[in-house]
Amino acid sequence: MSEPADSEISEPKKARAAVGAGSARRGRRAEQIARAAGYLFQTQGYQNVSIDQIGAAVGLTGPAVYRHFKGKHDILVSALMRQVRVVEELGERMDTAETAARPRLDLYLAGLGDLTANQDEATLWRREQRHLEPTQQQWFRHHYTTVHDRIAGYIANARPEISAYQARLLGYAVLTMYSNTGDIRGGLAAPRLLEIQTAVATAMVDCDLPEPAADARSAPQLIHHRPAGRRERILAAAVGLFEERGFYDVRIDDIASAAEISVATLYQHVTGKAEVLRAILDRGAEGLLYVTADALAHTTTPQQTLDALIRSYTRQALGIHGPIMRILAADLIYLDTAEQSALRDTQRDYVAEWVQAILALSGTSTAEDARALAHAAIGVLTDISQHPELRARPGIFEELAVLGRAITQPPLLRR
Repeated sequence: MSEPADSEISEPKKARAAVGAGSARRGRRAEQIARAAGYLFQTQGYQNVSIDQIGAAVGLTGPAVYRHFKGKHDILVSALMRQVRVVEELGERMDTAETAARPRLDLYLAGLGDLTANQDEATLWRREQRHLEPTQQQWFRHHYTTVHDRIAGYIANARPEISAYQARLLGYAVLTMYSNTGDIRGGLAAPRLLEIQTAVATAMVDCDLPEPAADARSAPQLIHHRPAGRRERILAAAVGLFEERGFYDVRIDDIASAAEISVATLYQHVTGKAEVLRAILDRGAEGLLYVTADALAHTTTPQQTLDALIRSYTRQALGIHGPIMRILAADLIYLDTAEQSALRDTQRDYVAEWVQAILALSGTSTAEDARALAHAAIGVLTDISQHPELRARPGIFEELAVLGRAITQPPLLRR
């Protein structure tokens, strides 16, 4: 049967066809906006990105963006949902793949690597979930848990000799490594980034975690001591609030209330919220260099140096200053450019110690490769150390030390 001429198609049908085409175009445009916004949120921080910037990234004016979204918060939700969707689609394909357990795991890791290294689908959840409403956080937490459970299940099937807990720990380590792609990438081209992430993920999956000793302890239960000095009380209160809610969602009177002082008294010690954040991050970054110098003073070989770096960082991350590591990763971008630059210089000085040790052990890896491995290890150790369930595991310190060594010395990484 031949196609009817346009004149033979009823006006209602034409209208419905036009509406359908228009809806499809709007859907594609909304998808473009969400993807562009996701990249901006990851690189600049949610609060630092304007509607005009999002529009410009896809060739629209700021006001035109509002034809697709009610506001920036809705764009964040859409960007997060988009990233959830692509990861879930990957998992669904793997679940139905007719292959053995280990090839399925390897295919899944390769898929995660492609999404993060080649398609730039880094995980926004790690930093920006604090801007969501409680019900939205719960929904996204459910999906994050689903992804974690899937990875842990794949690992358990591929390595039936390990315990369910060990599979969960390794699964979380793999997931958080891919979530830290932005820090790992540096100046690496996508193909090399993919090689490094695949090698690191494989090294973690294959590492033999130690069984906890009979007298093994979990990470110390932190007792929130109330500092005697007012400025110290301000900083201690701010660490808890920034770690829980993020810099932008904390008000200066929230800090004053938590420190049990008046706002007027607070301003006698600091000029504002940004100074509080800078003081906290300065303390964390400079303190880490101080502790590291002491740890390295007792090493004589590159392996001893790398082990000392891993163990000293793990002790710091599991200790009272652990939350500062998370705040540094999430909220540094909210300081002004000069302050960011100074703190990043301090970070580079610290990471340089890892790079030197890794290069001395690998022989032929480039400095950029070693930097990526260092950031992968630091990111995984940081995130696991702040996970309530995992840090409560007896023997977690030794497990993290083994993971750190596996990440920084992956056997499959081509030189």
